[in-house]
Amino acid sequence: MQSWRWLYPGMRLKRWFFLIGLAIVVFIVGFSGLMSAHVQGIHVRPEIIVEIEEHLKRLKFIDFLFMVLAVWGFILGIRRLLFSVLTVYAPAREKEFLDVVYQRNRLKRGPRIVVVGGGTGMPNVLHSLKQYTSNLTAVVTVADDGGSSGRLRNDFGTPPPGDIRNCIVALSDQETLLNDLFQYRFKGHGDLNGHSFGNLFITVMKEITGDFARAVEESSRVLSTRGTVMPVTFENMTLQAKLKNGKVVVGESNISKSKAPIDHVSLKEKGIKPNREVLKAILEADAIVMGPGSLYTSVIPNLLIPQVAETIALSRAVKIYVCNVMTQPGETDGFTVSDHVNAILKHTGPNFIHYVIANKEKVSSNLLHRYEMYHQEPVVLDEKAVSELGVKLLRANLLNHENYVRHSSDKLGRAIIRLLVI
Repeated sequence: MQSWRWLYPGMRLKRWFFLIGLAIVVFIVGFSGLMSAHVQGIHVRPEIIVEIEEHLKRLKFIDFLFMVLAVWGFILGIRRLLFSVLTVYAPAREKEFLDVVYQRNRLKRGPRIVVVGGGTGMPNVLHSLKQYTSNLTAVVTVADDGGSSGRLRNDFGTPPPGDIRNCIVALSDQETLLNDLFQYRFKGHGDLNGHSFGNLFITVMKEITGDFARAVEESSRVLSTRGTVMPVTFENMTLQAKLKNGKVVVGESNISKSKAPIDHVSLKEKGIKPNREVLKAILEADAIVMGPGSLYTSVIPNLLIPQVAETIALSRAVKIYVCNVMTQPGETDGFTVSDHVNAILKHTGPNFIHYVIANKEKVSSNLLHRYEMYHQEPVVLDEKAVSELGVKLLRANLLNHENYVRHSSDKLGRAIIRLLVI
């Protein structure tokens, strides 16, 4: 009964249904006339040439014209019908319909890639990879305890939504006002000060549905993402670091504030259960990309859940680590590329990484001077030391050449895809 609503006035559908029906009738009339001309007599001569000549003589031009017009009318009717349906759901994108359909079908055939991480680096790699495939899964750490995410985590007992929000926006199918809305951060002196609208949206959705996974799924649907965003676990996850001076620092936001070098990080809670969908995505993946992002507070925390690290180790996927371009104060001061790789292997095990992608471009002197003020420097590319760890190195030009040092989204995407087609 509900299907009759498509025929309501103003839907711009009835005319196209009529055209399609008329085209079918005209085609039948033309086809029947054409076939009746072919079966008026019985020919016993077997010669192919003679038979073709007889057929051409009997071909009625008007019947053939009817069939051509019917096919044209049918195609036009179907096309306009699809456009009319599209305007109901996405009025502004009617002219893009064919491009959207082609693009989505192409991306569905892309490789299955799982990206593991968090922080500000992960959205950049997701934004680059969504140009090549929609079979993307972002596995996001939920150890954040600072800022808006930390406040919502403490007030509502929900996993911190900040990194998840950034990944959802990065995977959005279109750059729209909704993206800006999700990233909008409230200002002022009230309780909302510092909160991101997207964080609040995900938290409210979780309160309504009672399910954080459903909240993330619905938020992704709002922004029409090319891929899936998953928290690595739904349980509370508190990161702690043991420094090389023996001191233990608790809390993700406190770790980077410590001035002593980090020896290793661990989870305060024991027996944390992973998101089962994460394990499934890892096993089905063609490639697993770790990083870029804060080494000890964004990438490694996901690997501290034993089942996640074990599943990655067992996976037949190509395992890629994207090394940061610059060192991070309080986490990777003075680190080389091999130091980054070794830190991951120390928390997981040997042969955990197949390839590491590292930048080989030089940072401009102006930017170097600016970053020196924040005690940051380019990560040194020590190829021999990386090789000794049993990891293959891909050196590439990865800088974005803007007013800050960061991976170029396009260059990084090409570098990752290049490894998948070797």
